[in-house]
Amino acid sequence: MSNTALALLPLALAYIMFTLGTGLKPNDFKVIASHPKAFFIGLINQVLLVPLVALAVVLVMAPPPAIAFGILLISFCPGGVTSNMLSYYAKGNVALSVALTGVVSLLSVVTLPILITMAFDHFMQDQAGSISAVKIGIVMFLLTTLPVTLGMLARYKFTDFMIRRGGILNGLASVFFVLIVIAAIASNWELLQSQLTSMGLELILIIMALFVLSTLISKAFKLSWFDAKTISIETSIQNSTTAITLAPIIMTTTVGLPPIALPAAVYGVLMYIVALPVIALIRNKN
Repeated sequence: MSNTALALLPLALAYIMFTLGTGLKPNDFKVIASHPKAFFIGLINQVLLVPLVALAVVLVMAPPPAIAFGILLISFCPGGVTSNMLSYYAKGNVALSVALTGVVSLLSVVTLPILITMAFDHFMQDQAGSISAVKIGIVMFLLTTLPVTLGMLARYKFTDFMIRRGGILNGLASVFFVLIVIAAIASNWELLQSQLTSMGLELILIIMALFVLSTLISKAFKLSWFDAKTISIETSIQNSTTAITLAPIIMTTTVGLPPIALPAAVYGVLMYIVALPVIALIRNKN
């Protein structure tokens, strides 16, 4: 991957987050007041359960340090437009999904630097130098929080235009997502060939465990199935674009994307392979 392409990665992520913001409106956040229990269970799942499940799988399976850190990196990231889309297909509470995605994305400016620094110090201390939590926090603000906020402002100021052009905006975001995944895989093709089976198994275990655990937690708190299946999707689907874009900022390489980006790229494919059959099963369950 050329230096020009690497430089464009943050812009692609910022655009994707901007499109997420254009899909948000004040009414979307009313679900926090109308479904507070569901919202806070989903929030805790996203911020705490996902990293803990990923950490458990990494400790048990013991992948190479770069792969282990990369798996944790994707677990730290918030959901994205994909989780909202899948919640819609699952006939879930889309408003709840959108609110969770929006709030967790805004919170990531605080949560991601802390979690990334802790994981890096543990898994990568012998592989590379130190990283700056402040730098990551600033980057997260510029690439996620700010674009989401600007997207919401654009939705408020130019509502009709954003609604009419929403399909084009989201379609372009999907193209960027595919290109980012391809770039991450191409940059680490040899590593992918040697680690695909074990890494794929680890990622599938994480996704399936999150589907099961989040559903059980929701039912333990007596949430409706309408909310429970939404939370299970929101908990299990992460924004792999964020992880891939952060990878070269965390760990610089001379050519292409660093190995820590590879798990997020593979995850970007596997999440559909695992999630779509599950959604087909739960779609009409009420």
